[in-house]
Formats: sequence, C-alpha cells, structure tokens
Amino acid sequence: MSMGEPTLRDRAYQRIKRSIVEGEWDGGTFLSEKWLSEKLQMSKTPIRSALDRLEMMGLVKLVPNQGFVIQEISLKRILDIYELRLSLETFAVSRLTGRMDRTFFDILDANLEKQADAVRRQDIIGYVELDRQFHEAIIAGMDNEEYAEAASRMQDKFLLAVRTTFYKNKERLWGSLDEHRQIRNALAGTDPALSERLVRSHIEFVKQIML
Repeated sequence: MSMGEPTLRDRAYQRIKRSIVEGEWDGGTFLSEKWLSEKLQMSKTPIRSALDRLEMMGLVKLVPNQGFVIQEISLKRILDIYELRLSLETFAVSRLTGRMDRTFFDILDANLEKQADAVRRQDIIGYVELDRQFHEAIIAGMDNEEYAEAASRMQDKFLLAVRTTFYKNKERLWGSLDEHRQIRNALAGTDPALSERLVRSHIEFVKQIML
C-alpha cells in the first residue's frame, strides 16, 4: 500500500459524503464505482473504500448484484437520530458549562464569525457545514473519543434534516446563528441547566419543521 492511499481514500469519502449531505444526489440514486471513478478522477480502490465507510454510517446501502444506492432517510429514522443527538448534546453542555478554557471559546468564536458571514450571503451549504463544526467543537470538549465518534456518525445523518430545515425556511439561518451565540455564552457561564435548555430548544426546532 502506498503512503498516499489513505489520503486518497479520505478525499473520496469526504467528496462523496458532501454530495450526499448537500443534496447534490438524491436518496435512491445509484452510485456506480465506474462513474464515481471518472467523476472524481480516482481509481476504484479508494472509491470502494469510501463507499464501504459510507455504508457503515448508513448513508448508502449495498444492493446485491447492483451496487451502492444512496439511503432514503425516513422521517422515523430522522426522529430516532434526533432523540440520540438530543441526549448526547444536552449531556455534553451540562458537563462542560463553566469548565472550558480560552482555547475552547476561541474555536467557537472563530466558527461563529464564519457562520455570520454565511448567513449574510444566504449560503445554506456553507452554513450547514459550519453548524456541524460548531456542534462538533462542543462535543470535542468532552475529550472522549467514543463519545465524539458516536456524535460524528449521527451528525452526518442529521445534517440531511438540518439542510431541509434551512431550505424550507431561510429566515431560520438567523435564528440558528442567534441560538448558537446563546449556547456559547451559556457555556461560559455557571448555569448547566440553562445550557441544556438552550441546546434542547435549538435541536427541537428541526423536529418541529420536519413534522
């Protein structure tokens, strides 16, 4: 195995995942290794590795004798993921409130600046990615690899619902940004119950839109 291969695999994985999450390819779309190989200008080896990884995450499924198909995520599945995300993130913020250092808040503040810029440009795709990074940065504060891995796997699936929320209601971008700022300030305070309440209402907005 060459030294560059893991990087190539990772690039293939990120590129295909982004196209699924951003809605470039709809649920039910067939992904042939040959087509992806030509589109991404890569050999089939990193492509196959990326598809296997995406199958583990539940974003694609392997159909016998056909190949990989993008999962059509049902409302029930989204709500199941929503319940998991709610429990993971409310627990995280209640633990982290009042305990984080300057570096942690520097990361959040830099992200919030970029979010504000994306909202001004009504860049939904860019905002969705920054939204993910914001929540990931909070989870990373737990300094627990298993926790971060579970959250990351679930977050990519949840992004499909988040993206739909913003497309249905562009004004939601401003509301989401404001809620992120409130969560950041609560984390810097001393009231874990407030942080938990803010995260709960922030995540519940997605559920309201989807139902």
